[in-house]
Amino acid sequence: MKFAHLSDTHLGYRQYGLIEREDDFYNVFNEIVDKIIDERVDFVIHSGDLFEIAKPSPNALLIFQEGLMKIKESGIPFFAIAGNHDTILRQNALPPQILFKKLGLTLISPNNPIINSSFLRENDIFIGGTHYISKSQTPLLKSLLSDLSKKSEGFSKRILVAHQGIDKYIPFDYELEISDIPTSFNYYAMGHVHNRIIDDFGQGRLVYPGSTEIWRSNEVTDYKKMEKVFI
Repeated sequence: MKFAHLSDTHLGYRQYGLIEREDDFYNVFNEIVDKIIDERVDFVIHSGDLFEIAKPSPNALLIFQEGLMKIKESGIPFFAIAGNHDTILRQNALPPQILFKKLGLTLISPNNPIINSSFLRENDIFIGGTHYISKSQTPLLKSLLSDLSKKSEGFSKRILVAHQGIDKYIPFDYELEISDIPTSFNYYAMGHVHNRIIDDFGQGRLVYPGSTEIWRSNEVTDYKKMEKVFI
């Protein structure tokens, strides 16, 4: 099994008000789409902050639609969760990813009754996750993660998708402590932290692929070491 994991693409971000910087985010996304197709992955996971804002510009929506259609035409399923930038903090509000449901995107969200299915059973693979949940709702988040762990029992391959900060990696701005996370998964497809992190955890690896383009100046050092990537 081979899959692509990316996060924090922030499509539509016009850094410093420069259209050239907005285009940088689009260009790197298009390069990743081509690489995903070249690698012939079995599926794609996007772990949040697909867009810079919850109401993306038509241009950002179009760039993503074109990329998603290329991935769909290659027969590759695409799974995603909403990050904090994608989320409108209002009851029953839907993230922009829902617009692409009929174009091949499966939105993973266990606590929104409007969106179907937070997990997948295909070739004995479990993919479960939750959209970004703020620190004020950490008890809810921990309960959802525990529930997903129970649902994943019996699958030989178990993937958890989340867009959250963890105290071990960002000690001053986190929603979860590392001890809050179930240890029953083989792969933890994380988003939110913009630097790349690959750590042994649970029954496999916990991975933040990092943002696909530099979003803040403190990401430059990490970029020089390993560039901006997807996994």
